[in-house]
Amino acid sequence: MERLRGTLPTDTRHAWHPDPLGPAHRDGWDSQDDGRVWDVVVIGSGASGSVAADRLVRQGLDVLMIEEGFRLSPDLGNPELDDMCRTALVRDGDGGWSDEGWPWTTSNLGGGTVFYGGASWRYRPFDFDPSELIDAGDLDVRWPYGLAEIAPYYDVLERRLGVCGGEGKQSSRGAAHPPTAAAEVLYEAGTELGYEPFPTPLAINRHAYDRRSACARTSLCVSHQCSTGAKGDAVAVFLAPMAGHPNFTLRTGVRALRLDQESRDAVTAVTCLDRLSRTAHRIRAWSFVVACNAIQTAALLLRSRGVHAPDGVGNHSGLVGRGLTMKLSEYVAGYVEAPAGTTLADWRTHSGPFSTIAFLDHYLDTDCPTGVGGLIYESKNDMPERFRDDVLELRIETILADHPNLDNRVRLSRHVDEDGVPAVVIDYTPDPRDLRRLSYMTDRCEQLLRQAGATGIQHEESDFAHGSCHLHGTCRAGSDPATSVVDGWGRVHSAPNVYVVDGSFMPYPGGLNPTLTIQAHALRSARAVAGDLTTRHAVHA
Repeated sequence: MERLRGTLPTDTRHAWHPDPLGPAHRDGWDSQDDGRVWDVVVIGSGASGSVAADRLVRQGLDVLMIEEGFRLSPDLGNPELDDMCRTALVRDGDGGWSDEGWPWTTSNLGGGTVFYGGASWRYRPFDFDPSELIDAGDLDVRWPYGLAEIAPYYDVLERRLGVCGGEGKQSSRGAAHPPTAAAEVLYEAGTELGYEPFPTPLAINRHAYDRRSACARTSLCVSHQCSTGAKGDAVAVFLAPMAGHPNFTLRTGVRALRLDQESRDAVTAVTCLDRLSRTAHRIRAWSFVVACNAIQTAALLLRSRGVHAPDGVGNHSGLVGRGLTMKLSEYVAGYVEAPAGTTLADWRTHSGPFSTIAFLDHYLDTDCPTGVGGLIYESKNDMPERFRDDVLELRIETILADHPNLDNRVRLSRHVDEDGVPAVVIDYTPDPRDLRRLSYMTDRCEQLLRQAGATGIQHEESDFAHGSCHLHGTCRAGSDPATSVVDGWGRVHSAPNVYVVDGSFMPYPGGLNPTLTIQAHALRSARAVAGDLTTRHAVHA
């Protein structure tokens, strides 16, 4: 088998951050734990894994978290990190394949939350049951639960994260960040068009909150790590506070290779690779929480083949990896004369939160193909080479949900990666209906910019079909094991001590940034993990 090029430079270890979580937590595996049986192993330290681990530790359970990535040096930016991450095979648009697919948000301690913009949306009622307007063939797009069921978990997380801004009830959580100079122009143009703009909900402290500092606005969130802890990323809010807790152990640089299902209804261990020593270890536990992202989770389950899972753990229905959705998106930008006093050095222009204004006026729109539109919001430019001090850039992004499709999937290649396991293949082709919807929404973006008086309007593709920061649907939830992978709690039907808590479970992706919703699902699922473990321990007592 051909070996793909490795992407972890040999001198990467010199850039790692000194251990921020205490002496009990370290990079690589500790052989003294080889014979231990944990209550729960959480695989992945990002948005969902950190939330689940926090809840389980609070429940008094003995939790091990393993994370394939490493801790980051404080000065390491997103572009530099991207160059160090493993890629995937992907369609190249000309009928061939390339190794430029993107199967991550980012791969590191804290996952993509370390570089995300903090956008923290509550899904709307439509997102939980879009079946009236969304036709996905044989795939059921209805969630096993609705907004009312997940709302209490939204409440908890918005308080923990310090979410401010948003619309309606969400906006009451905290004062929004002040609008950028561009957002002020967009607000005026939007209201002239009859829109109802509102501040983008952000998990970023405007004021000091919960022992975390206020946003210093010294850099742009989506390209730099937060230097003050103001942004509610997974490390600052969930992982660092667990430092020193006797029930929590973290091992970074440890990659889960496969789950070992040794009976018809239970996984007993996860086989891992210590990326430092290049040695394999078998870690045993009562329960496993998988929180790798919708691409990596599907790949892990597909690699987990054995006598009791011949096609991979959870793949009893043949649906693991299928129904991949990544949301369509595109940027539209133009320029207006800079308001008096606005300069290149203005923090409101080129630093701080990446988005301070949003529009949902076309979220459901009868004029849009299928009647389902999407989000429009400010998305500040993070490319310094494009900054100008003579004009003000208005840059907005539209995001919309894609139709789930069985043919859009994650699968395994006959090639292997640098660890000797099958490489990931992202096999995704946009639905023509969705491309028409995207065109409609970018037209609305242009209309908004023209209303603002912008000139030099340009479109910038996001290359979403090669991989996205918004990943969903490869372990879809449902009540019928024949048509789903997990139940409404994220519990794998054919391996009920395995729980999927990342975006894989979503039967429909929704049209908003999914992080807060994924975290709310993880918090809800952790409740089921804890309950099931309590019952199992009582039986074996």
